Amino acid sequence: MQRQYIAALCTLLLAEAALAHNVWIRPSSTQLSGDKDYVTIDGGGADFPFDINHRGRPADGLHAYDPSGKEIEKENLMVGKLRTSYDALLNQHGTYRFTDGIEYIQFNYPDDKGESARWRGSPEKYKKENPMADKKREKYRQLSMKIEAFATLGEPTDTVVKPDAKGLDFEYLTHPNELYAGETATFRVLYDGKPLPDARVRLAKDGLRYRTHDFIEMKSDKDGKLTIDWPSPGMYWIAAEHEVPSELAKDAPHVQKYVAGLEVLPL
Repeated sequence: MQRQYIAALCTLLLAEAALAHNVWIRPSSTQLSGDKDYVTIDGGGADFPFDINHRGRPADGLHAYDPSGKEIEKENLMVGKLRTSYDALLNQHGTYRFTDGIEYIQFNYPDDKGESARWRGSPEKYKKENPMADKKREKYRQLSMKIEAFATLGEPTDTVVKPDAKGLDFEYLTHPNELYAGETATFRVLYDGKPLPDARVRLAKDGLRYRTHDFIEMKSDKDGKLTIDWPSPGMYWIAAEHEVPSELAKDAPHVQKYVAGLEVLPL
């Protein structure tokens, strides 16, 4: 297995970062003790991961799950201009999962003045309404994005960490709440439940606005695995991407993304 040495593989991706906002999710803490405690979950889209400078996330896509997989209440939900935030009560021992999601299809079409306009909506709405069917529709693009983070009260558990059988996902061979600076973590990139070799993955540590724009680019190995040696503690943003043909629009790409906010702790 080829190991991904972060310091050696650091790549400047300034041009790409300037073209798209990076969606992120961040818990206030990821390892907690006692019989119960609260975490605050923040999320947004920004120039660089974890920055609060562009747009908050819609509330209807946010979900929180207890260690058994049951959805729990999002307390004190606040949808702001730059950030969305809520509190979650952890009152069972084990690992909790916090998710966000984006799903749309878009295309360009000529408006009544002959100028290019864009339609964007959910795949369900597109299939039901067949919008702008009398227009020349072009430059199709479909996007599916899963964003998630984890927090553990007491000892970590695996029920809500297990990957989905559909779409792009991570199999956490190292538990996402057992990441430590100076140690090695192993993840596997999956697509429709199967290992995905040569998957493009980007990694960034919190605080990019104060440093050069050092997104780190890597690829999964032939077995879909990523092996990361964490150089220092802190919050990390990791994102994988895979493109397949759209099942809704002929010759259109369906871009699938997986994003996670992970905390690496000091030993």
